[in-house]
Amino acid sequence: PRTDLRALRLPEVAGVRQLREPVPCPGGCGLKFCSRACAEAEMQEHHCLLCPGPAAQPGSCSRRGGLGKRGGGGGDSTAGGEAEQRRDQGQLESALASVGFSGGGGGGSTAHAGTPAHAALFGSEAAPPPWIEQGFEFSAAPESRCGLLQGKNGPCGVLAAVNAELLAQKGCPPPSAAATEADLRAALAAILWRCASADAPAGAKEQEVVLARWEGAVGGPIVTESFAADGAASVAANLAPLMPALRQKGGVVLLCYACVLTRGVEAVRADVALDNGSGPLIAGPHALCGTELMTLLMAGRARGNVGAYGQDGAKVTWREPSPFGLLSRDELETGVPLADPLKSPPLPVYVLHGGDHFTVAWVPLPAKERFEARVRALFASARGGGSGGDANSAAAEAVEAATAELQAAPPPPGTQGAVDLALWNGLPPARGLRWLRLRGVGDGVAPAAPAPPSLTPSHWRLSVGEVESVVQAAKEDKASLPAAWREHRYELSLVTKAVAEEDVASAPRPPDAPPPTLLPQGPPPAAGEVQ
Repeated sequence: PRTDLRALRLPEVAGVRQLREPVPCPGGCGLKFCSRACAEAEMQEHHCLLCPGPAAQPGSCSRRGGLGKRGGGGGDSTAGGEAEQRRDQGQLESALASVGFSGGGGGGSTAHAGTPAHAALFGSEAAPPPWIEQGFEFSAAPESRCGLLQGKNGPCGVLAAVNAELLAQKGCPPPSAAATEADLRAALAAILWRCASADAPAGAKEQEVVLARWEGAVGGPIVTESFAADGAASVAANLAPLMPALRQKGGVVLLCYACVLTRGVEAVRADVALDNGSGPLIAGPHALCGTELMTLLMAGRARGNVGAYGQDGAKVTWREPSPFGLLSRDELETGVPLADPLKSPPLPVYVLHGGDHFTVAWVPLPAKERFEARVRALFASARGGGSGGDANSAAAEAVEAATAELQAAPPPPGTQGAVDLALWNGLPPARGLRWLRLRGVGDGVAPAAPAPPSLTPSHWRLSVGEVESVVQAAKEDKASLPAAWREHRYELSLVTKAVAEEDVASAPRPPDAPPPTLLPQGPPPAAGEVQ
C-alpha cells in the first residue's frame, strides 16, 4: 500500500527545529518542496522542463539549455541561497521519497530491481546511471594519487567513505602517495568486515560475508557468493577475484549490495527503524546517499542518527569507534553536535558533509607518526584481524613495506602554529586537491571535546526579522577581495511573518536566553516580484 504523503511529517528530535509543512509543486506533479519560494524558484529554473503535472509550463523556464548544477557537490561551495534552497529541497524530497523499502511508482527495468537487497538500496527504481557508471578509480594527477575519482552526482558518500578508510589504513599519507589495488582491496574488506561483525557475539571468530557480482551486463542481475571470514584479511583474500569488476563501472553498486547482504536485509531494516527511518538507503530524485548508508559503511550498522544524542536527549551509546570521522555542516545549522567518536577518530581522517556533497579531508601525519600508523595497519591486515599468522613474520613485513612507502612519498613540510588539512574532491567541475590551513586550533590530531551529557536546546521559535540564512556574498566583493570574507557584504534571508507562523512547533525563547538580532525588512514586494 502507498503512504499518504499529505499526512507525512519528519520525526521530531528534542532541541531541533521542526521542519515546516512541505509545499506541493505548483505544476501539480505531486513533488514536495521545503517552502513556497523554493518551489517557485525550482519551477522557474528547471523543474518545469521535467514536471509532468497538468499546470506545468515548460516555456517559462529560465534555463532552457539544461538542468544546471545541483546535488552531489558539483557547484561552488559558497553558492549561498540557491544552493541552500536546493539542499533543503533535496533533504525533504529524500524524506518524502523514502517511505517504505518498496518505494513507489516507476518500477525498475532490470531483473534484479525486485530483489530485497536492491529494494533496500534503491526502492523499486533501477540503479540510476551515475551509480551504474561509477567504479573505484584513483586520480592520475601526481599531487593526488590516493584520491578516488567521481563521475557524476550521487555516489559521493560511498566514495568518500572508502577513500577515508583507505587513507586511515595508510596512516594519513601525503596526497601524492600512490594508492594500489591492494590498498583499495584492504579498505573494502575492512568495510565489509564491519558489516559482518557489528553484532557478533563476544568470542565469535568467524562471520558470514556475502559478495556480489554481475551475472552478465553491468546493471543487470547479480550473482552472490558467501564465505566464512575470521577478519578483514580473509575478506580481502576472497575479494581478489572480484577486484576487476569493482574497479570498473558498477563497482560502487556491487559494494553496496555486498554491504547490505552481509549485514542482512532484515538487520538493515531494523537498524533504519531504530531512528524512525524507513529507507531506501539511496533516495530522492537525485539518488543521493542517505545517512543510513553512510553509517553502514562507517560502523556496520545502518543507523540514521549521527548526532551525539537520541530522541530522548540522552547521549548515544550504540556507536563503536570508526577508523575515520565525520564532520557536517548540519551541526552548525541544528546546534546538535555529532557523536563523539565521529569527531575524534583514531587518526585525523574525516568524511566532510557539506549539505549536498561528501568529500574527504585528512591531516597528513609527520613521518614518524605516519610510519607507526602504517606499520600497525599492515600488521593487523597480515594477522587477519588478530586471528592467525606468524606474528614475527607479519611484523617484519609490515616494517619493510612501510619503510618503502615512506621513502617513495615523503610527507610535506610541517607548519608552526597551524594545522594543514588535505581536502580531496573527486567530482568535476571542482575536482582537485585543496589545502586548508587552520590556525589557532591547537593540536590537529588531539581528540575533540566531548559533547555535554545531555542536549541543550539551541533553537527557539523564530522572530520576524531574524536572520534565517546567508544567501550569498556580493559578487563584486568576492572578485575584489577574494580572501577577505570578513570584509564582504552579504545578501541575507530574513524570517518573514509567514515563516515565523510556520515555526510554532518550536519552543519559545526563554527569558534568560540572549535575544536574536532583528533587522528591518523593506516594503512588501510588488506584484510579480520574487519574495
